[in-house]
Amino acid sequence: MRLHRSSLAFGLVLLPLITGAALAPQSTDAEKIVALGKQESRVMEHLDHLANRIGPRLTGSGGLANACDWARAEFEKLGLANARLEQWGEVPVGFDRGPATGRMLAPTEKELHFATNAWTAGTKGLVTGHVVLAPTNEQELELVRSKLKGAWVLAPSAAAPERRAPANPSPPATPPVVAGAPRAAAPGATSGATPTSGETGGARGGDPASASDPARGEACATRGGDRGAQRPNRDGSAERAFREKLDKAYDEAGIAGVIRSGRGELLLTSGSSKVDFDKLPTRPSITLLAAEHADIAARVKAGESVTLAFDIRNWFVKGPITLNNVIAELPGTEKPDEIVVVGGHIDSWDGATGATDNGTGCATTIEAARLLVKAGVKPRRTIRFMLWSGEEQGLLGSAAYVKAHKDEMAKISAVLVHDGGTNYCAGITATPPMVKPLESVFAPVANLDPEMPFKVREVKGLSGGGSDHSSFLAAGVPGFFWSQRGRANYNHTHHTQFDTYDQAIPEYQVNSSIVIAVGALGIANLPELLSRENLRAPGGGGFGGRRLGVQLADDMSIEEVVEDGLAAKIGLLVGDKIVKIGDAPVLDTDEMRAALRGGPAKTKIVVLRKAKELEFAIEFPADAGGGPGATLARRLGVRFGDGLVIDVVTPGSAGDQAGLVAGDVLAKIADAAVASPQDAAAALEGASGSAKLTVLRDGKEVIVTLPLP
Repeated sequence: MRLHRSSLAFGLVLLPLITGAALAPQSTDAEKIVALGKQESRVMEHLDHLANRIGPRLTGSGGLANACDWARAEFEKLGLANARLEQWGEVPVGFDRGPATGRMLAPTEKELHFATNAWTAGTKGLVTGHVVLAPTNEQELELVRSKLKGAWVLAPSAAAPERRAPANPSPPATPPVVAGAPRAAAPGATSGATPTSGETGGARGGDPASASDPARGEACATRGGDRGAQRPNRDGSAERAFREKLDKAYDEAGIAGVIRSGRGELLLTSGSSKVDFDKLPTRPSITLLAAEHADIAARVKAGESVTLAFDIRNWFVKGPITLNNVIAELPGTEKPDEIVVVGGHIDSWDGATGATDNGTGCATTIEAARLLVKAGVKPRRTIRFMLWSGEEQGLLGSAAYVKAHKDEMAKISAVLVHDGGTNYCAGITATPPMVKPLESVFAPVANLDPEMPFKVREVKGLSGGGSDHSSFLAAGVPGFFWSQRGRANYNHTHHTQFDTYDQAIPEYQVNSSIVIAVGALGIANLPELLSRENLRAPGGGGFGGRRLGVQLADDMSIEEVVEDGLAAKIGLLVGDKIVKIGDAPVLDTDEMRAALRGGPAKTKIVVLRKAKELEFAIEFPADAGGGPGATLARRLGVRFGDGLVIDVVTPGSAGDQAGLVAGDVLAKIADAAVASPQDAAAALEGASGSAKLTVLRDGKEVIVTLPLP
């Protein structure tokens, strides 16, 4: 077994050095790092400062600027060279949050728990108003028109599947108010999965968007939801016409704002930074906890008069706002122009304090740097520590860095990105030529803690995903996203109100810092740069186009089964735990990805259900290695999440040139409504020159022109 060889290698480095006569044992650099990391770790101090003293770090906010200044100063205090801020871009309008409160005043008094998206309007002081159910057709609009002035309009809740709580949950704490300074929530509160990229585990990024997310717009208020409105006609013209009439009625009446439902106990935060300071949003758009939204809707339907009051301080700052990456170096002694990059992204969404996304990755990066400096190591190659910003808006900071430093890409041996939350770094994927070098690199930490083993896993090619390693992979640089395991439920905190310091697990953070430091040093000291032979996974990575149609927790338990997906068709259920694909055991999404991509189209899935193993036959479509959806995504230069929600827009792509942003929902191509990637691919088939796309963005239709080859 490879683990046995790794253990043996570790044992060999412990042998005493002998020069003529036996001398006292000398510690290797790796041993020094391990000892320092275990005895005097400061990783939680770094995270405490970042999450609790600085707090949320939205791209373009004062919090991000403070965090970048602090991180640069920390790198400098450690004694690293060239600690600096490197500007990569700007946003036209900055955004900051102040305090926010919400209450039901009648027929009973109680606190409300809610969120607003970034770059959306707050209130001008305390705004009190009655509740009106959003009309879903013209007849209903006429009935409520006289009641709209000063009203809080309650949009219908989007139907959402039930979600499974994390294993062994604690009783959920009272959810925090999420618009200003969120209060910590108890670990184990009811979980829900983020609808970012489905079956991707930790490899994620870009703006989240869901059926209940304000990013999907006020169209939700016109689609019937739980109020039974009829479906619009195929081309969407009736829906569009009614939505325009509804928006006009809202504007003329002067409503207080629109309130939508969250998903279960989760309140997701996203938003688009592409706003004009001269045409700022003016109408508050609030996402309320699902239970509270349902309670208010039920009261109004029962004929009760409901009064709500919100005070939301969302502040816009006239730009342009400068955006930076934070960079520092431990110079190489023999090959200083060759580089190993260690990093994570320092920006966050601002619905909480950005602790696990990605304060945890920033903290381990800073701690790894501290351990290497304190151990006095002299790496052969330069180790460059990088904290990128703009990741949540589409990997912008890292993509800009790659573009600005094209000449150095050939000399970067590896990019190690920690952005999967607080679970411990449990492994790294490696192409066949990389396996032996990386096994030697990570031998000292393979059995660092029996409870947290580390494994180098062979794959046919490295795959991207929604984090900053993808920017480097796209430039032909070996980019790695750590495999992570543990008891934390990343879906519970990812872009939600629960992303707070108390969710971080100290022992995992300590372990990961050591693994990252040892790995960076080991790669820097290899005889050669890591091989780039067959670097990319066949089919472009991911699952090779093969999707089960499930949302997975970190322990491979199914949290959601997508309606009409393959998993639903073969009978998989929420709560099932996937243990095998074919005959290959799968312990995490990395192993599942490899098994799905490399296995036959007709295979089996084994799940654990109520302590019993059940086997299900499955056959993937013939086009699952790519298909029209994948072709569309490549043509637009985007990654789709749930349906036609855009998760990530590749900088410089056709979609980026057209002005598409993460969170947009593709609604039409030319004048044809599209309901799936397959529809959209068919609508674009044979098109050239340019195409008109209509997307839903922050409650309104936006038309963009897509350049086509």
